[in-house]
Amino acid sequence: MYSNKPRQYFWNTCSRAYGNKIIPLTLTDQRIVPEIINSLKRLHFKFGHKKIIFDLERIQRVFPYPALPVAGYLYYFKNELDVDIEFVNIPTYLKKIHFLSPDDIDKTTTGLGTNFLDRVWVFHSSDDVHILVNGFLKSIRKNCIVEEGMLQACEWGLNEIMDNVIMHSNENTGFIMGQVLKESQILKVCIFDYGQGIYQSLRDSIYRPRNASDAISLAIQEGVTRDKKIGQGNGMWGLYNIINLNDGSLQIISGKGGLRFVNKNKSTESYQRIIMLSPKHQSTAINFDLRLNRGISMKEALGGYEPLDLFIESLADEYDRIVYRIIDQASGTGTRQSGLRIRNEIVNIYKSVKKPVILDFEGVGIIASSFADELIGKLVQELGIFQFQAAFPMKNMNAIIQSIVQRSLSQRLSENLAT
Repeated sequence: MYSNKPRQYFWNTCSRAYGNKIIPLTLTDQRIVPEIINSLKRLHFKFGHKKIIFDLERIQRVFPYPALPVAGYLYYFKNELDVDIEFVNIPTYLKKIHFLSPDDIDKTTTGLGTNFLDRVWVFHSSDDVHILVNGFLKSIRKNCIVEEGMLQACEWGLNEIMDNVIMHSNENTGFIMGQVLKESQILKVCIFDYGQGIYQSLRDSIYRPRNASDAISLAIQEGVTRDKKIGQGNGMWGLYNIINLNDGSLQIISGKGGLRFVNKNKSTESYQRIIMLSPKHQSTAINFDLRLNRGISMKEALGGYEPLDLFIESLADEYDRIVYRIIDQASGTGTRQSGLRIRNEIVNIYKSVKKPVILDFEGVGIIASSFADELIGKLVQELGIFQFQAAFPMKNMNAIIQSIVQRSLSQRLSENLAT
């Protein structure tokens, strides 16, 4: 009897493929990445499909790795090979994070007030890197309280690894996704490109790596770069030291080589049977986890050098006081959520500078009671009125705002006395 069931091409651990359809079963298991590469290559190159259906019905959770490389490879087949990728049964979350079409900072309709975390981004230039790094840092500052040195550590890691994509991948396209696990206070980051890979980049350098694993081991050493005229070769080395001091984790997969650093144990790996896009597109994925609740010394991580925090510098007035202008905040002053985001940010600033952060209400006409309670009331409750005034002096509040704040504080203090 004739069956309408499409021919089964292959059946993998983390995915299925029938006809011209690929069905990923997970976006949290890294084994999905080579399976997706294999499926895309076979359906397009071997079986000649110009249209591939990507069925996302089974997806329930997402981690930056492996979700970002999968999104990057789909982007490559769609934009570089002109394959029609049709997504079906799409979970709302995957639409929200731009998994189907990575968000381009040059084309996105969202402003800098958006949350840069939990979103797949594509970047093409150093200008893109600058905007994205600042966006990531602002989102981290406003979403959670972090320990000393961690914002600088995030800035270093993001800038250096994304710059490596621009300078060394032989492609003008890279991808990044970050995610904060709030319960454990772990920042998960994946940076991916489908370029030439670390081995190809270093192969003709003075270091002459023997294979991909050897190239990765060289890349995390201080001063190793393919060309000293282009860079100093400290980016990957600095990130490795940061991960070590923070007790975080680092995984590098490039071509047929890999490096894993977990619980202060380093191991190199060789994937002789791994499926690559092509010899010219060996691809690189840098995945790292940072514990935001475990501070580090950037001076120690970088061998005595301490990077300047340009964000903090931008807040300093002519008397070197730190002034935080409420009116400049994109989240506004009308909601409790906005108050929480600003409270997180000013506490992170205070922990970094270790001196008063002046809250400047100049130009703000009115604030919501819930905003006042979340920003000021809860800080007063936590610190006490005298320590709050010392840490976060306020200025340029009009009579209406003063009245709202006083009422909010009275209610908050009355609740405390009642309990």
